[in-house]
Amino acid sequence: MTVLIPTYRDAHLLQKSLPVFLQNLPEELEVIVLNNDPSQDVRDCIGESADDPRVRIIEMGESFFSRAANRGILESSGELVMFCNADLFPTATYLQEIVEFFDAHPHAGGAIGKVLRYDLASDEATDVIDTAGLLLTRQRRIMTRGEGERDTGQYDTAQEVFAIDGSAMVFRRRALEQIKTGDQYFDENFVTHKEDHDISWRVRLAGWECWYAPAAVAYHGRTTRGLGATGYLSAIRAYRQNEREKSPKVRVHAMKNQWLLLMKNEDSFNFVRDFPSILAREAMVVGHNLVFAPRSLVAIPMTLKILPETLRKRRSTKAMQRMQPRALRRWIGSRP
Repeated sequence: MTVLIPTYRDAHLLQKSLPVFLQNLPEELEVIVLNNDPSQDVRDCIGESADDPRVRIIEMGESFFSRAANRGILESSGELVMFCNADLFPTATYLQEIVEFFDAHPHAGGAIGKVLRYDLASDEATDVIDTAGLLLTRQRRIMTRGEGERDTGQYDTAQEVFAIDGSAMVFRRRALEQIKTGDQYFDENFVTHKEDHDISWRVRLAGWECWYAPAAVAYHGRTTRGLGATGYLSAIRAYRQNEREKSPKVRVHAMKNQWLLLMKNEDSFNFVRDFPSILAREAMVVGHNLVFAPRSLVAIPMTLKILPETLRKRRSTKAMQRMQPRALRRWIGSRP
């Protein structure tokens, strides 16, 4: 099994997670740390773990998650590939449980365990759910299942989900090879934000399943918050607060990547049926940014610039699609 960890200004957090990854794990394991920040010394940050023969460090220069993840896949050999950031703290049995889950579910292309929040400020684990898989709405908002809820066992049953969150996602290599476009598994035009949504959607379109496997538990020091299952209109104050906390770069790419997500993966059958809901969401997001963050609308020319490339990637995605549009309909919920 392979664990890929892109890091940017947070390699010091690996002192907590790497020793856990390296104990009580499957016999064949490789951990590749991909350094996206030349100013940090990863080897110094991870201490003794750097001397473990299963650990490799790849210097990416000034880079980002998708590009680092693609390099890591090419450099690795595990049949299962886990992607996470340095702020993911697994329990000692996370990988073991995931491996056993994939063994028992041969059609699973991707899976994620129960991920709870970790409070980085107090350096403490919490009982608050970070993610229990991802859901898709008619607006094409991809929501985090269970986000912000206290864990009382309500998500203790394994369940197939539409997509999986990038905090601790694991994919089968055969699924990754099937959805690759050119030399890219993750779409490097996403740069930051929603690349996990895109790759999960493509894996599902290729005929694979995505699963939530709660026996595998990890903790995530997420620094940004979503609305969970709360609708935009019923939580407008929280939505505005979340948007203010995002960096200008993230706001721009969040808009651009949402449009890329739709252009690459949508089917006309479902798009036409949900067009009013999709249009309403996009109008609200653009309108909010027009009023409160007009510079974010640079996302529009950015999207137009890469439109021809995006359409080429769409043709590749549709060529490998095995899931029929009507079958995808069961994954599209009605919640706003």
